[in-house]
Amino acid sequence: MKVLFRTDASVSIGAGHVMRCLTLAAALTERGASCSFVCADTTGNLHDAIRAQGYPLYILSNNLPDEQQDAELTLARLIEPYQLLIVDHYKLGQHYCSKLRQYCQHIMVIDDLANRQHDCDLLLDQNLLPDAGQRYNKLIPKHCITLFGPRFALLRDEFYQVKRPAHPNHILIGFGGSDEQNLTAMAIKALQQLKLTAITADIVIGANNPWRAEVEELVASLPNVRLHVQCNYMATLMYRARLMLGAGGASHWERCICALPGLVVTVAENQQATTAYLDHLGACVWLGQAAEMSAERFAEQLCYYLSQPALLDKISQSAAGIVPADAGTPLVAEQIFALVRGLNGNN
Repeated sequence: MKVLFRTDASVSIGAGHVMRCLTLAAALTERGASCSFVCADTTGNLHDAIRAQGYPLYILSNNLPDEQQDAELTLARLIEPYQLLIVDHYKLGQHYCSKLRQYCQHIMVIDDLANRQHDCDLLLDQNLLPDAGQRYNKLIPKHCITLFGPRFALLRDEFYQVKRPAHPNHILIGFGGSDEQNLTAMAIKALQQLKLTAITADIVIGANNPWRAEVEELVASLPNVRLHVQCNYMATLMYRARLMLGAGGASHWERCICALPGLVVTVAENQQATTAYLDHLGACVWLGQAAEMSAERFAEQLCYYLSQPALLDKISQSAAGIVPADAGTPLVAEQIFALVRGLNGNN
């Protein structure tokens, strides 16, 4: 089966779309699929990460005013048909997919906004929302197969390992691949304010973090803090931590499967509904939006929750019940192969 991914990463949109597509590509490749990527030439792209995993990459111009030009440039770079197109991109919808139908037999869309029409045969929205089953009623074709909720969360193999006991007073800080608002530096300043020698921390940033030099300088002043840049062992860090301070988005499901309590800051509007619902279920604590945060607030919240072990245990238990340990990426891969085999009789 030949699969084409259309996705992007940048400083403004972050790394999440590309990273979850790489996770799915790895699962499909393991089952015998041949995967390729199409990405725009954006600032903060992850082209090197895609190539490092051995996938062919077609690069589009960064100046793409609409879906029409994006689709035409995509088609111009393809030299052979694909059995499946997978689109994970907030700026692309029905028009893009309809144009690519002539070159791709089947189409899958990964989305969580539910704000535009889609031309697809399979739709994945891994968010947990009370109205998940109704949001796409008028946005997708009647024949479209839907995969809703964290049961279908695209998690790497590392997150299915056996959980190890967390280290007391150990914090994990991670605000995504780009952290456009520089919340990481704010969190480090909060650790400086706490001045608690018993607290240790791992801090994760992406390779394209625009504040990297400042973060490295701040980390150097704290002997109990270690910085990790573009690491591929996030599950190990999550299992080690007692509490995480970070952003919403796909990291919700990583935290949940690791039963890791999270203090969550929403850094984009599309993260708010799911984060609020998880907070309501007791699976995380929503601190608010990025613009409302300060080093003082981070310090206050970290100090409070680290002093409440029973409360952290309760949040951990609630989080652990959100993402099934026997589903996720393998289940999505099964659904994709079932779709293709069911419609064309081969893989």
